[in-house]
Amino acid sequence: MDDKNTNASAASEPRNYGFFGCHTHSVDEKGRIIIPNAYREALGESFSIGPTRSFDGVALYPDAVYDQILTELNSLNQRRPYVQQYTMQFYKLSNRDMQKDGQGRILLPQKIRQRFLEEAKEVEISGSNNFIRIMDASKAAEIETSFNENLPTILEQMGSNEP
Repeated sequence: MDDKNTNASAASEPRNYGFFGCHTHSVDEKGRIIIPNAYREALGESFSIGPTRSFDGVALYPDAVYDQILTELNSLNQRRPYVQQYTMQFYKLSNRDMQKDGQGRILLPQKIRQRFLEEAKEVEISGSNNFIRIMDASKAAEIETSFNENLPTILEQMGSNEP
C-alpha cells in the first residue's frame, strides 16, 4: 500500500478524543453549563450540539465526529419513512458552530433543554470517547442502577460474542 492510500485510510479511522470520566454540574438560570476542563481542548473552539444517537441525552460533538455522523445519516436510504423521521429529528435538534464562553460555559439551546433535560438543575456530563454526553443527573443515576442490576447478564452476553 502506498503512502497516499495509507493516509486516506488513517483519516477515515475514528480518532480517540479522550472524553472519559464523569462530572456533575448545575444548569444556571440562563441555561448554561460549564464544560469540564478535561474536555475543553479536545472539543475544540467550535463544535456541534445535538441529541445522542439513541436520543437519550444531549451530545457535544467535535466537528469531525459530527461530520462523520452526517455522512453516515446521509448514506441511509432517505426514502424509508423511519430514516426520514430519525434524520429530521436529529437535524432539528442539532446546532453547528457552538462555542464556549471565556469561562468554559455553553448555552444549551432551549429546544434541546426542553426535550432532554426538562427542568433539571443538575446534569451529569460524561465522556463517551468521541463525544460528551449530558443528561439529567437523576436519569443518569437510574441508568447506572439499571446497568448494575443487569451487569451479570451484560457480561455473559459480551463474553459469548466472538471477536
